[in-house]
Amino acid sequence: MRLRRVHTKSRTGCQSCKLRKVKCDETKPKCRNCVRHGVECNYTSPPTAASTPTPSVHTGLSPFVSEAARLNCDAKAPSMGMAEMALLHHYSTSTCYTISRHPVLQTVWQTTVPTFGFSYHFVFRGILALAALHLAHLKPELADQYVNAAEFHHNLALQMVSGTIPQINEENGPAVYLFSTITCIISCALPRKRDDLWVSNDRILQWLSLFRGTVSIITSVNASLKSSPLAPMFTLGRRRSLAWEARSTANQTFLINLRRLIEEAVEDPIELKCYTNAVDNLGKSFATIFDVGAQNCETADIFIWLLRITDEFLDRLQQRTPEALVIFGYYTVILKKLEWAWWMQGFSIHIIRAIHHHLDEEHRCWLQWPLQQLGWAP
Repeated sequence: MRLRRVHTKSRTGCQSCKLRKVKCDETKPKCRNCVRHGVECNYTSPPTAASTPTPSVHTGLSPFVSEAARLNCDAKAPSMGMAEMALLHHYSTSTCYTISRHPVLQTVWQTTVPTFGFSYHFVFRGILALAALHLAHLKPELADQYVNAAEFHHNLALQMVSGTIPQINEENGPAVYLFSTITCIISCALPRKRDDLWVSNDRILQWLSLFRGTVSIITSVNASLKSSPLAPMFTLGRRRSLAWEARSTANQTFLINLRRLIEEAVEDPIELKCYTNAVDNLGKSFATIFDVGAQNCETADIFIWLLRITDEFLDRLQQRTPEALVIFGYYTVILKKLEWAWWMQGFSIHIIRAIHHHLDEEHRCWLQWPLQQLGWAP
C-alpha cells in the first residue's frame, strides 16, 4: 500500500485582507481584493536588521479614521455603479468650480484631482462624498439621502487611507495631501447642529487639526508635491504667502484695542507672547483682505492664519481660555469672506455663537467688533 505524501501550502495572504477578514488570492505585488478596494496590499515579511521605521506624520485624520473603523463600512464596499458615476459627473461639471475662484486651480480640481482618484481609491471616494454634499446643498428636499451617501463614501475612504498614513512617502504623499484637503472641505460642509461645537464633540478642534495636519504632510513630502501634477497649488500658494508676509498692519484700530485688552489681562509673558503673535498674524490676514478686496481673496488668503498660529495657541484654544476664544472670534470675520463657497456658508456665525456661549460677561464685551462685522446679535 503506497502512502500519499500530503503537501501543505502556506496561505498567509496580505495583512489588509486579514484585517478585513476576506480570502486573499495572494497575487503579487498586489492582490485583487486590495486593488478593488483601493487599499495598501502588505504581505507579511520577516523583519531585517536594516529595516528602519517610517517617520510618523501627523495628518489630523486620526479621529476620523477611528470613527470610520468603528462603523466598519469597508467590509462590504460595493462596486462602482450608476449612482457613483452620477456623483463623479456632478463633481466634474459643477463641484470642482466651487473650491477655488482661480481658473488655474479650478482646472486642477476638475482634471488633475480625479486622475489621482483613479490610482488612489480613497481620493475617488472623497470626491464622491464632496459631490454628494454639494447636491445636498443644491437639493434640500433630498438632503438626507445625499448626506447619507456622502458619509458612506467618506467613511469608506477613511478606512482605505488608514493603511497609507503610516507609510506616507514621496509616491503616495500627494494623494494623502489631496485627501486631507478634501476632508477639510467635507468637515466644513457637513450639516451642523447648534451644540456640536465645543459643547458635545469638539468638532471645530478636529477641523483645526485637519488643517494643521496638511502642514505636516507638506513638510514630509515637500519635493514630490512641488513636482507633482498638484504643483500649481503650491506655486500660487507660495506667491500668496509671500504677499501675506509683506502686508503692513498699521492703522488697524480694532486689533490695537484687542491687543491692549490682552496685555492688561495676561500677566504670564510666555502666554502673552502666544496671544500677541496670533493677533499680529491676524493683522496680516486682515491687511490682505483690505488690499486685494474680499471678492478677490483665495482660500489660501483665508486659511493661512490657521497654518501660522502656534501649537501653544491651539492648546490654549482647546483649554478654552477666554483670550484664545476671543482671538478666534476675530478670525471668524476673515472666515466670513469665504462664504461665497457653499461649503463655508454660515460657518462663521456657527463658530462665533459657540465662542459667545463659552465666554463670561466681561469677555463677551471683547467680542463687540467681530459681532458687529458679522451682523449677529446673541
